[in-house]
Parts: sequence; C-alpha cells; structure tokens
Amino acid sequence: MSVDDHDHPPPPGAQVVVKGQLNVADEVYPSIPHISENFIPLSAVASRLVENTHSELVNILETLPAANDTTKKRKFLNFLIHTRQQYIKLLVLTQWSRNARDISKVIDVVSWLSGQKNCFSNVVWALQAVKQDLGSARLRNPDIATALEVFVLGKPRLSSFTYVPPRPLSPQSILDTLHDLNVLLSLRLALSDNIPVPFQNYKIANGRVTFCVEGDFEVDLGIADDDLNSRFFLIDFRYIFKPTSTVTPAIRASLERIGNEILITKGLDGLYEYLHNFTLSYKLLILQQQLSRLTNGIWTGTLNISYFAERQTIAIQYWAEQPGRKAVAEIGVLQSKVLGVRWIPRDFSAETFTIDQNEISAETVLSQVIIYHIQQLLAAILTTFISSPIHKSLPDLVTPVSDTKLKIELTPSLTTYLTVEHLTGRMVLEGTTDLITSAEQALNTQTDIQSSTQILTNLRHLSIQREVEDLVKTARWDVIKLANIRADDIRQKYGVGVRQTTTIRQRHWIRGWFIVVTISDSAICLWFSEFKSAEGGWSIAWNEALALDALDTLYSPEKLNRLAAVTSGRITFHIIANGLQERNIPYEFIPPPADIHGSMLELPSLQFASSAVTKSTWAKSAFKLEFVPSESDEERNAVIVTGSMEQSAALSSVSTNSSDVILDGQNGRFSLKFYVPPNSQILHQMLERLGQIERSVSFVETFQTFNIKLDEISLSRISFEYAPDLRMAITISADRKMTLELSDSNPHRRIQFFLQDVLDNEGLRPLLAILAATLPLLRFASYIDASDAYFITHSTKSYRIIYYAQKHAIDIELKHKDGRPMVYVTDSSGDIPGFKQADVCSSIWTSNSSGMVGLETGIACEIEVVEELLSRVHSAISS
Repeated sequence: MSVDDHDHPPPPGAQVVVKGQLNVADEVYPSIPHISENFIPLSAVASRLVENTHSELVNILETLPAANDTTKKRKFLNFLIHTRQQYIKLLVLTQWSRNARDISKVIDVVSWLSGQKNCFSNVVWALQAVKQDLGSARLRNPDIATALEVFVLGKPRLSSFTYVPPRPLSPQSILDTLHDLNVLLSLRLALSDNIPVPFQNYKIANGRVTFCVEGDFEVDLGIADDDLNSRFFLIDFRYIFKPTSTVTPAIRASLERIGNEILITKGLDGLYEYLHNFTLSYKLLILQQQLSRLTNGIWTGTLNISYFAERQTIAIQYWAEQPGRKAVAEIGVLQSKVLGVRWIPRDFSAETFTIDQNEISAETVLSQVIIYHIQQLLAAILTTFISSPIHKSLPDLVTPVSDTKLKIELTPSLTTYLTVEHLTGRMVLEGTTDLITSAEQALNTQTDIQSSTQILTNLRHLSIQREVEDLVKTARWDVIKLANIRADDIRQKYGVGVRQTTTIRQRHWIRGWFIVVTISDSAICLWFSEFKSAEGGWSIAWNEALALDALDTLYSPEKLNRLAAVTSGRITFHIIANGLQERNIPYEFIPPPADIHGSMLELPSLQFASSAVTKSTWAKSAFKLEFVPSESDEERNAVIVTGSMEQSAALSSVSTNSSDVILDGQNGRFSLKFYVPPNSQILHQMLERLGQIERSVSFVETFQTFNIKLDEISLSRISFEYAPDLRMAITISADRKMTLELSDSNPHRRIQFFLQDVLDNEGLRPLLAILAATLPLLRFASYIDASDAYFITHSTKSYRIIYYAQKHAIDIELKHKDGRPMVYVTDSSGDIPGFKQADVCSSIWTSNSSGMVGLETGIACEIEVVEELLSRVHSAISS
C-alpha cells in the first residue's frame, strides 16, 4: 500500500512502511502441528530399566550356583558392563530432557517441512501425469483424401505400393528349411573350438540349437544364413530349476536385446556369463522371498535377514535369541560360480557348503546349516568331555547316540539325552525333573563350551544324590541333612574333591551313627561314621571306609538291607561293649581271619569270660560273640555265642545245620544264636536262653527215643523228619506256647487241628506216637481225594469214608489191643438214611490173612497193612 493513497487507510493492526515502501499487514497463520506419536515418558524408561536390571540380577543369582567360579565371574562382569552402558544412556537422555521443549519444536518443524516437501513433489508428479494424459487426448489431422474415396466409391482404395505379394510356403519347404538349418548348426558347432564348457550339453532341433546348463537355464539360439562366421541370434530362454516361474515378456525382450548384443561382441562365452549371472541373481531373489516368508512363519523372532545387493549376498543370522550361540550363514556366489553357503559361527572355524542347484529351498539350506552347527556343537561338547579328567572316572557319562544327540547317563536308572532345538538353538535335556530343568537353563546361559562338561557332571552328581536318597528312603533308611559339618573334617576323613555328601541311617540306630555317601568326580564311596556335635556343628569322631561298590550296594534293596544289618551289628557290638564296661567285665575285640559266616562285611568278634555272666555247669571257659547279619530282616540279626562245654552223649546227635543252638557233646563245643533287634541289650537274653537249654536237651532225648531225624533245633523252633520226605516243625513263642507247622502237601495237614490239641494237652511224646499210627491211613486219604469218595475226620482216632454214588460208608477207628495199635474198619452204611450195606465187601469182612482179622461186618488190621486193606475196600466199592 502506498503512503499517498489517503482514500483507503490501512486495516486495523496493519504495519505501514513509509517513504515508498510497501505496507504489509500482519496475517494470522495456522500453528505447526505438534508431533506426539511414539513419545515415551522419561519416567517410564527409567522404571522399565530398573525393573529389567532387577529381573536380570535375579536370573543371574538363580543360575550362578550351577556354574564354576570362572563362569560366575565372567557372567557377573558382563552383567555389570551391560547395566552400566544402559544407565549411561539413561543419563544422556536425562541431560537431553532439559532441552525437551526446544527439541520438540525442532521435531515439529522438521516434520512440517518434510510434509511440505512431499506436497510439492506430489504437485510435480501430478503435472507430469496431466502432461502424459494430454498426449492421448490429441486429435489427428483429418484424412480428407480417404474420406472423399469413401464418399464417392463407397469404400477406400488401398494401394499396394507395387509390392509383390509373397507366395505361401508349403509344409515341405518349411521342413527342408529347418533341416538345412539343423545341418548348418551341426557343422557350425562341430567345427567351432570356442564353445564354453557349460554349453557342451546341447541339442539341435527345429532349426535351433538348445544349450542346457544343468541347474540353471536353457537357451535357444539360431542363425540367419549359411555362413560359418555368421552370428547367432537368441530365440528363447527358460529356467530349468525349481521353484521357478515363466519368464515374463518384458524380461524375455530385455534378455533377447541384451543377449543379441553380447553375441555380437563377446560370443557364446559372454552370453553364458550374462545368462548365468542373471540366473544366479534370480535364484538369490527366490531365496530372499522364501526367507521373508519363513521370518513371518514359524521362524519368527529367530532369524535376522540382510541382503547386500552390491555383493549379491544374503546374510542369515539364526538363533537370534541365543547370544552365546548365534551364527551367520551367508548365501552367495562361490568361487566356483555356483550358489553356496558360507557358515560363520562364533566358536568354530568357518565352513563353505554348496546347495542344491536344481531345487532352490531356503528352508533346506537353513536346515542343512543348522544341523551342521548342531553336529559341531555337540561334537565339541563330547570332545571337551573326553579331554577332561572326569572322562577317566566317568567314561560313559556322555556318549553319542547320533550326530545330533548325546546320551547323558546320570544314574544307573536315569538317562537323559542332549539335543539342540533347530528353531531357537536352545539346548534341550529330555526329562522333567527339576535338576534337569536347572541344568538345561545353565547350559543355555553359559557362553563357552568348556563349562558344559562341568554342568553335566554336576547334574550327574546331584541326580545320583537325589536318586540315592529316594532309594534309601524306599528301603526304610532315613536321610538326615547334617548342617555345618566341618570342612576340614570332610577333607581329612573323606578326601579332597568331594562334591556332594549324603548321610543316611536306620531309624532305630542310636544317635550319631551314619552311613555317609560321598560323591566326587573320581568315585562314589561309602563310609561308616560317628558324628558328635561340636560348637554348633558336627565333627567326625570316628570313620571307616566300607570296601564296597557304592552304586551296586545303594541300588540293590537286598544289599541295602544287608548293609543295614551289618552296620547294625557294629552298633550292637558297641552297645554290648558299653554294657560289659558298665558291669566291669573285661572284654576284647578279636579281628576275624576271614568272613566265615558269609556276611557282606567282616566284623570283629567280642570275647569275655563265661563265669561273669552265667553259672551254668555245662558251659566253661570264655564266651566268644560273633555277629551274623540277616539277609532280609534286621530283626533276624543274630549274635552267636560260642564256647566250651562239658561232654554229653545225649547231645552228640543234635544236628548243627542252621540251628539256634549247636551242642557238640562229643567235642565239648557249643554255639548259641541270639536274634537281636537293633540297639537292643542281649546280655540279659543270653542269661535267659542259657537256662532254656535244658528243655532242648529233653526234646533231643524224646526224638532219639522215636528214632526221628532232627533237621533243625533251636530255642524257638524244632524241625524234624518223621517219615521219608515228610517234615514237621514246632515253633516255641516267647511265652513257651508251641505251634505246629505243616506244609500243604503233608498228609497230616487234614488233622493238624487235632495234632495241635494233642501237643498242647498231652505233650510231644503222644504227638509223635499219633504221627506214626495215622500216617498210612492219611496217605490212603490223600490217594482217594481224586475219586468220588469223601474222607471225613472226627478225631485223631476216628474217621469215615462216604461213597455217595454207591450209597455206602465205612468207619475207621484206631484202638490199642494188648498194647499194640490196631485199626478197625466197619461198614457204617446202615447209620446213614438211604444208604445200604456194602455187600461187595462181604468177602473182605470175612477174610483172615497176615495182620488182618475178619469181623463179618468189618475187619481189624495192624497199622502196617491198613493202607493195603483200605485199597481193597475202595476198589471193591468203586467198581
């Protein structure tokens, strides 16, 4: 606005420039948009960093115990360095936040300027599009001459321009031409010396030569004349690998144009190089597309793909979540001019692989590289283990199952397998125990292969300790966790290198006695130890190594029971020695020359004077105590007391096979067996049992009277053979009650109740007499059990046989006549309703023979012939 224009004053608020200058009014412009997307509060960043630091610290503290000292220090130092870097970044952000308002304005301005730049670019492109569209809208000049011809003649006249129309080709001429071309191509290629080696595989047909490069492409070339020096022309191009697609017309045209140019300048060699490079680029494109699909599928989060166009290389970083084992595989063109893979791991030397040129598969290539990586990783672990000192003592701890699986023998009954997941690269231990899970976590957090051997060894030690504890608990042992055992005691008593210790005991043992299982890299040992409390902890007061195969013993219930019995014997001797010391009885331990009793361990014997504990006249000299552990029950552990006695003819025939009391009257030796529960006092029991020998002497004399062979005799049990292959046992309880024991096949089993009554009320002698008198009769009863007859017992002297099918019955009675036992067999059919007299036995009832006397309605016989008589009666009635 000019200052001379007074007719139109400036609007309110406008600035006026005097002296010829323009007047420019202030205008209100819209404010620049504020950018707030993707902004994160500084407090949130600090809070998340603190939470992440705490989480990583907790994770390290949980996994450090499973690693060695070097690994612990390295892990903790890496954690400190990484945490320091993060907090330095937070410090920089905090300092920048002081200028946050200005930086936000700068971001807004830059964003607004970028938007304006895009607007101007869009306007330029829009004008360019309008320009192109106007070309299509342009109208051609009218063809007036042709219009007049149509107006006058009704149709246009098309000039031939004096061209001579070509004659149509016949099929024969076409075939001849193609044949000539085939001949010319054959001569041309046969006389040529500069055919590239990849083009040596070709075929000629239909007037063209087809060069086939296996795994790459096929190209069709032709010639235009018969000159041997004439150039080739590119006719067609095809891919011959999978997966592929048809060459698009645009690419085909470009290949034809460039290929023909190369044929002019560089010939067949140049054409091959160009088409081969073009095919390799297309294969890399296919691989890149396949890898992109994989990263969006099951491989999500485990692959990082990078493409370097200048080097024609695809870099694949797999196992991205495993920083200790991630590696890179580069797919590119090898020196042999084929596609291949260069494997660049972290802990191994680089390797180069060729891939299948006929079928391009990114997943196959990736699997090939990962499988090789797994093989190298597991082979390195196995090599590290073999070269370690642990391999000498544990050669079977780590053994290969296949190239991608290792067998880890943790315990004799627990085996796990170490594999590596293809997708994530995590080491996997098969199994669901918490120890295996912890070891698996440690394997995946360690960054060097050396520590894997120690992790697996620790897993083996902990697994054996856990399994041993479970086994001994099953075998009724108690596992006691002794805290604060002096480390010096462990090194001095058990040796250097002990990794784990387990203390076990029987619940009935006295306080302080334990079996200690020590586990080290070199061996697993058993110790018999006595612990005593000292200054808030435990010290080892006494210790002895057990010369046993620890695992063989601990994994065998029978041997564990045996071990319990033997150690109970040692404790029992300890109690006996204390008892003798309290009674002021001198004693001494005598080491045994050999394990004469077949026990698992050698135990010393204890000797003291017999006159100090008993006043019996049949025993003399000193008593020698030996402990014999039971194979199955600690309640059957025995202490055998041996010594000298007065010679006795009545005891000279007593059997000494597995007896509680062994009395050798001829040589004047005796042996008493005392079954002692663990920790029990047996001095009083010995006094009682010595007084019971008189009863055993009485039993022996009775059996000798009946000429009965004794199998076993003790203060609590008598076993004897009263007939060939027939045995009976009598057990005597603590309250002196006697009980008969018979096998199921013994004929006297059917009258056991009556025999027990005789033993209880009449004694041993009448029992033995009844056994001899009833044996033939009961043998016959066993014989007819398979028939239709029923043998019924009324008492030891009265029986009945009933034949329901024949309606007959006979009674059998045992009586004494003139001091001799006799058997009376009578027909009792008349006593049973519906039954009739057995007429078929009339001849038997009236017969008189050796040992038999007929009674008309029955017969009497001696014991020796009763079985023969009853057989005749049975045969007569049954027939």
